[in-house]
Amino acid sequence: MATANRLTDILAQQLEVLNELQKTLHDEQKAIAGLDTPLMEVLNSQKELLIVRQRNIAESLRTVLAETAGQLGLPASVTLSEMLEKMPASLRAQVEPLQQSVKQTGSAVSVLANQNRGMLERFLGVVNESLSFILRILNTSNTYGVRGTYLNNTQSGAVMVNREA
Repeated sequence: MATANRLTDILAQQLEVLNELQKTLHDEQKAIAGLDTPLMEVLNSQKELLIVRQRNIAESLRTVLAETAGQLGLPASVTLSEMLEKMPASLRAQVEPLQQSVKQTGSAVSVLANQNRGMLERFLGVVNESLSFILRILNTSNTYGVRGTYLNNTQSGAVMVNREA
């Protein structure tokens, strides 16, 4: 069955990308913990490329699954797990371990991604709190209020301006 070989090839490719993504997410955790923002930028670019690759592989997998389902006399909407039940034993022996590995690695990637998101949110929260503290110390000016309105009490002080705003 030619599509079965394609199916195992695509699952192997998906597993490879997930393993690369898992490694990148581990590296990202180390960069976040070490506050290495240049490395975080590089790793973020790597993640984006890996996600694009993963999406392309997922699309190919959907196509091959539909073709394989047709060869097995199953509807195109059938899942891989359902398909495995109808596959010949030799084919199932090739596909099932890959499917399990992809599931396990995908779950591990999801856990890492959630951990990293939490770490980044806390990191950004600390940065924002630090900036707010610095602004409170430096900004003692009462000439202009927070919304840019003129105030009568004119005490001078420093104001930080975000050029991107």
